[in-house]
Amino acid sequence: MSSMHKTPNYLNYYLPGFTPISPKKSTSLLCRLGELQYPKVVDAYPGNDADGMIAVGLGNGKIVLTSFGATIISKEFVPKHQRQVNSLCWNKFTPSLLAAGFEKARSDYAVAVWDVIASSKFVNGFHSDALRPVIELGNSETAHSVAWFQVNTLLVGMNSKHIKLFDLRDSQAKLERTASTKAVNGISIDGNHRVASFAENQIYVWDIRNFEKPFVVLNHSKQISKIGWCPTRSGLLASLEKDSAFVQLHDVHHAALSSEDGQEPAVLERRLSPSYSPSTIPFSYHSGVSLSSFAWHPTEENCITTVNMNGILWNSIVFERITLNWSPLSKLGWSNGKKIIRYIDNNDDAYSTLDDISVKMRQRALSGYGLQPTLKENGKLVAESPMLKHLWEWLDFSRILTEKEKYRVLSISSSNIKFPGVRTVLRIDSLTSGVSSIPIKSEMIQNNLFDLHGSKTYRSEERTFIQHICGWSMDSTDLLPTTSSTRKAAIALFHLKLRQAIRILSESGDSIVAMAIAGWTDDRDSLWREMATSNCSHMTDPYIRAIFSFLTETDSNFDSILNEPGLSVTDRIGFACSFLPDAKLIGFIQDLTHDLTMKGSLYGIILTGMTLHTLPLLQRYIDMTGDVQTISLLAIRTMAQEIPGNLLLKFWIDRYRELLNSWKLWEARAEFDITKNTNNPSLIPQPEVTVSCNFCGKNISQTGLSGLSRNSQLFSRFAQTNPKIKLSCCPNCRKPLPRCSICLLSMGTVLGNSPETLKEFQKPGGSPTTLSWYTWCQTCRHGGHTIHLQQWFQNQLECPVTGCSCRCALLDKVVDFPD
Repeated sequence: MSSMHKTPNYLNYYLPGFTPISPKKSTSLLCRLGELQYPKVVDAYPGNDADGMIAVGLGNGKIVLTSFGATIISKEFVPKHQRQVNSLCWNKFTPSLLAAGFEKARSDYAVAVWDVIASSKFVNGFHSDALRPVIELGNSETAHSVAWFQVNTLLVGMNSKHIKLFDLRDSQAKLERTASTKAVNGISIDGNHRVASFAENQIYVWDIRNFEKPFVVLNHSKQISKIGWCPTRSGLLASLEKDSAFVQLHDVHHAALSSEDGQEPAVLERRLSPSYSPSTIPFSYHSGVSLSSFAWHPTEENCITTVNMNGILWNSIVFERITLNWSPLSKLGWSNGKKIIRYIDNNDDAYSTLDDISVKMRQRALSGYGLQPTLKENGKLVAESPMLKHLWEWLDFSRILTEKEKYRVLSISSSNIKFPGVRTVLRIDSLTSGVSSIPIKSEMIQNNLFDLHGSKTYRSEERTFIQHICGWSMDSTDLLPTTSSTRKAAIALFHLKLRQAIRILSESGDSIVAMAIAGWTDDRDSLWREMATSNCSHMTDPYIRAIFSFLTETDSNFDSILNEPGLSVTDRIGFACSFLPDAKLIGFIQDLTHDLTMKGSLYGIILTGMTLHTLPLLQRYIDMTGDVQTISLLAIRTMAQEIPGNLLLKFWIDRYRELLNSWKLWEARAEFDITKNTNNPSLIPQPEVTVSCNFCGKNISQTGLSGLSRNSQLFSRFAQTNPKIKLSCCPNCRKPLPRCSICLLSMGTVLGNSPETLKEFQKPGGSPTTLSWYTWCQTCRHGGHTIHLQQWFQNQLECPVTGCSCRCALLDKVVDFPD
């Protein structure tokens, strides 16, 4: 026997008399029992009145009750015939009862149950009859294992053929149930109905409520030496194979449910190998050494102790599989054992490493992101994302420019697109979709003001408009975000204005670069060109690299500039519009569109515009970022007319609305719907509840009135009526509407109550309009204006209609609950 002690981490484990069994625990040997010969089975007494007492079954059939530290044997139970004890089990419900299973003997019983308290008071002086068992079972049979199932119920594995359930409440034991099986060894009980047993390399798991066949059979590669249920975790079974260095764990908790549904039983299996500490247990003591046994700790959660063939004890903790749950409000929770649930939220430092897009979306929704009066203002709310900030600012700039110059470009004026992209202006999408369209024709210009490779540039109305929306007009750069000096200088140079580029660099403090550019020469063999070409790649500023690449270009392909990742998409497009012929320009735009779509970059919207051709790019962006918020807001602000006929746009919008509802941001969702319906009134849902006439059953609300034929002479006057004025009769059958039982005016008639009266009956925070609404009793169906019924039932209980005895006020009484 040994006692366990918690050892501080900073202490050396090699303390005299202590043996480590885990990184935090060690044991010390208290005593040893060596006088018992041929012990076969051992079971510890479960009660509290005899600390340290154990029952030991010997090879000669004797059962000895002893305790650690005792000088004499307390009790011995001897069967009639000598044979080996196969199994011992104390009754944990009635600790004085001890059951034993024996090998087969002629004219002797296989199972005996003793009451150790009734037998004696633990030493000498007891009567000889007291040693006799109180119950005996299975004459001339073999009991391989025994286990107490309940207080007076015993399970016995017998004759390698059966598991029998005996009821011991009467003096004569009654056989309740029998299961025919060869798995009669190591019977173990889990809870109130789950039983496990094994034979050779198979483990059978039974449900005592359906004892005809096992609901799970676990196959192993080797013979099994021991099994045991975890006492602190339901459904967790441990098993040990012979000559094995690990314990196998089987979680059968959900196996019974899956078998009832006709599915394959779901059993989760794991292996537990003791992780010996190399600083405390020598490697040679456990390397390649198989385990001999294991035992679960009776109270410590999921704690198991193993022992190997060298006698090395080691404690291990079986960690539960973590069950995660992520709430809509960004709380990540997981199970920690049986009784503790831990969680972190977006306020924890650890959560920031997750980079949860839902946290950003919720914060943006609270700030009104996407619903600002102008598109440009939305960019200020996402200043931390340069791409989104630039996108909203570009959309606002593109809208203004398109409205101003759309009649100058044929491809835009012929369409109804408010946010055209480069592909729309160049009519690339029309050409690829098979729609007949006139291809663009550009004019090549020989510029004599700046002699660089013949100074070939290309001009057309489409190219000029594209450069304007890219911010390449020297007069429109101020409309875009703040531009760096090197970018301004590069754009000036790409406009063939070398002196202006040098002046911009000199005024911004880049005088060294300006001086280097000023030494440019067209001589291809000059030292300047040689030095500029060799050092261009070492420059850190991408626009300075582009400047020197432009000045040293020899073949007019400009690939180093068009493929420069440091340049913005707008600058690369603007440059291509100036220096590429039509065929190369269209090829470059198509390649750039494909590249940005694969990357999920919203800079690609400059190419596609806000048209249906941008949907693959938007879907790719959602797949890579999960930001359905931005895409939904873009859809309702720029593509509202396309929503009714496109399922993908509807899907994104519905998912974002569900997201807002899950965050309980009802007002933000309502504002989102208002913006959507304002941009496209056809998206306004039709009312699901309408008021119908009591006679003809047709709709008498304003919506139903709008459906009447305008050519009908009978009802033409209703179409010209002020919608604020309510009808007093049905517009279909001309029958009168229900009348108020107090004032006898028809429903919908404007009330003549004074403002003082309305204020008296108006509830706090309510609207005076609700006082004129028509309401009625659910029992007698009589009603009237709300304010009139409130006045009536202040002093009356019965219905105001003559002859009606309904006590309406008592049937629908308003109860005010205290705060």
